[in-house]
Amino acid sequence: MTDFADRHLKRPSPLSDLLSPLGRINSLLQIQRRNLLSSRAWRPPCKVISIGNIVCGGSGKTPFTIYLSGLMQASGYRVGVSHRGYKGGLEKSAPTLISGRDGLLHEVEAAGDEALLIASRLPGIPVVVGKHRVAAVSLLLAKYPDLDAVLLDDAFQHLSIARDLDVVCFDADTGCGNGRVLPAGYLREPLTALNFASLIVVNHKHPYRETEAGSDFWAEFRKPLLHCRLQPRDVVSADGKEMEISSLRRKKLLLISGIANPDSFEATLKAAGLSWLHHFRFADHHAFTNKAEIRRMACLARKYGAETLLCTEKDLAKLARHGELRDMLLALRMDLVCEDEEALMGLVKLKVPLS
Repeated sequence: MTDFADRHLKRPSPLSDLLSPLGRINSLLQIQRRNLLSSRAWRPPCKVISIGNIVCGGSGKTPFTIYLSGLMQASGYRVGVSHRGYKGGLEKSAPTLISGRDGLLHEVEAAGDEALLIASRLPGIPVVVGKHRVAAVSLLLAKYPDLDAVLLDDAFQHLSIARDLDVVCFDADTGCGNGRVLPAGYLREPLTALNFASLIVVNHKHPYRETEAGSDFWAEFRKPLLHCRLQPRDVVSADGKEMEISSLRRKKLLLISGIANPDSFEATLKAAGLSWLHHFRFADHHAFTNKAEIRRMACLARKYGAETLLCTEKDLAKLARHGELRDMLLALRMDLVCEDEEALMGLVKLKVPLS
């Protein structure tokens, strides 16, 4: 899927041209859907912040949700988070609290990898999972009626709940792809949907630089703009032991990832001075439940004489269930850094004032 997207969705191509009539039809349908559902949206008794995107694939929504939730908590807000729980056992069941103010309540099999990552990174902040957002937020507020705000992760297209602040995230290198709507392009909705956004966040994999989607491109949307970057923090074992990334520079490493953009994982490690023998690449949200697959990775680790299996933080809990891998596992932890935190909190306080 990644190669197909690179060839046909992220840039103009003959196939994209052929599919453009379908893309235009889908664009019109998405406009009608947004207008209809927005007019019927439920407004909960607390403020709501949506963090989403209009492109397919990774754009940094979940790291920004973690970052903003922690920032608001440190500023005195009582916040909760609603996540779909994508590919977790609870996704299609009744909404479920996976963490409360006292800690985690569910494991990765039930919660899903991204939801568990949010809950693990945000101690003291309740997190609810469930596909049906109105029911999920209702449950969160029933348990914690004192919440000042609920953050909805991946909710720009989930229009059943009215929101006070709408954040739309983009990957700096991908931008808007070829500017067309699915199936002719990379967009879930036409770019006119950005009229509903309160803030555009551009997430960079490297220190800020002019990319294909440069500053002039983003300025055209006439929205507040925030540049952010993910930077490595450290590595952590399945048992929670923290280590400096530099301690891995002389180690024989194998990489494992089940994320939308494995190239960014490699680029981050190269920038940190690491090298590796092999990279096991899997699709985003890969479950790592296939026993033969796990045995193959363990066998190759022995064959290569690898000392460490280095994975992403999102994949750690799923891989650590397997005893033949657990003792070798380390996960790279990343932190989001934003260029103008003061301006961000100024916008938050304007749209979501503390009572």
